[in-house]
Amino acid sequence: MGHPIMSHVLDVVSLILHFGGDEDTAIAGMLHDTNERSKKPVLGEIKRKFNANVAEIVSACSDSKDDSWKVQKQKRIDLVASVDKSTLLVLACEVLSNIRRLLFRLHGAKNKEQVFAYLKTKGGIEGKLWYYRAFANALRGRKEYPELAYELEVAVRELENLIY
Repeated sequence: MGHPIMSHVLDVVSLILHFGGDEDTAIAGMLHDTNERSKKPVLGEIKRKFNANVAEIVSACSDSKDDSWKVQKQKRIDLVASVDKSTLLVLACEVLSNIRRLLFRLHGAKNKEQVFAYLKTKGGIEGKLWYYRAFANALRGRKEYPELAYELEVAVRELENLIY
């Protein structure tokens, strides 16, 4: 929708650091989309250039290209209950960043229909709201990041209010 991917990546890293992430987690946040966006496998290169921990976080945060959007998102929701604290932080900060970017677009759009047209792709409006709500609920079940869970809840509610 016209926003450079780098703004999302930097936002995710900023959120990770804000909520107490360490250097490995911040690096993984910077690289969180590289495995699924790359034409060739990059996890080995990430492991060599950084370390196994960073590669494992990036791997856990990567969607399978073979799965449908709904299956990918359900897997993400299911991961929340079992992943380590660092992976949880990257996953949650990515979701919060995506919601905030969407809110910025909705609030600032001269033509909201353009934003709604975008929302109809990849799961549709109802699918995206389902995913964001379900992810927020799953995160609330974990106790490691209460402030992040709160921020995510506020963002999801705001998005729901704007859409409904």
